[in-house]
Amino acid sequence: MATTEHDFKGQLKYENFQFFFRRHWMRFLQPIFFTVPVGLMIIVILFVLGQLVYMVDYVFLRTFYVFFTMIVSIVFVNTFFLQIINYYFDLVILTDCRILIIRKTLFLKNNSDAIDLTKIQDIAVESHGILQNYLKYGKLVITLSTSAPPVVTSYVPDPHYYLEWANRVKREHIIQRQEKKKTDSDKYPTPKQSEYLQDIYNLNPPL
Repeated sequence: MATTEHDFKGQLKYENFQFFFRRHWMRFLQPIFFTVPVGLMIIVILFVLGQLVYMVDYVFLRTFYVFFTMIVSIVFVNTFFLQIINYYFDLVILTDCRILIIRKTLFLKNNSDAIDLTKIQDIAVESHGILQNYLKYGKLVITLSTSAPPVVTSYVPDPHYYLEWANRVKREHIIQRQEKKKTDSDKYPTPKQSEYLQDIYNLNPPL
């Protein structure tokens, strides 16, 4: 998923979009692996409770059981689908100036980290195990030039491809900054010492 002509919310005027990616589809399957056994366990518990409730001839208990079953079912289904929807809000954007790591959910979370390319010391890939190497996903470990701990992004699809692309954008950004500094220094040279200050220095020569 890459393009050079793309606008996103929060984009700065002077930066250009390079690429973005969502997490690997294994991250998409993780809620399913968790919710399927939980859902089966809930069904078994509700079935056992239903048998016990209908053994007792109380209208109130039966009504409460039906209401409780509806609430549990609605909460479970909403949680399941919210996990799937949240997958599409979790993405990483790279521009020619910074890396944006967005961790967002539909209601409860809206976090984003911005890392300036000049503050990145190194970017590495960690892909351990047969499953990660066969399915081509892993971690991007971003080491900063400051004392801050590395920023780790998991479930990155084809991490070596995005590693090379990110390093190329970083090199181009550094070259552009160096050329801009050189142009600014040629255009605005360091001013020489004024004649007034030179006269004062000559009146008070150093001992």
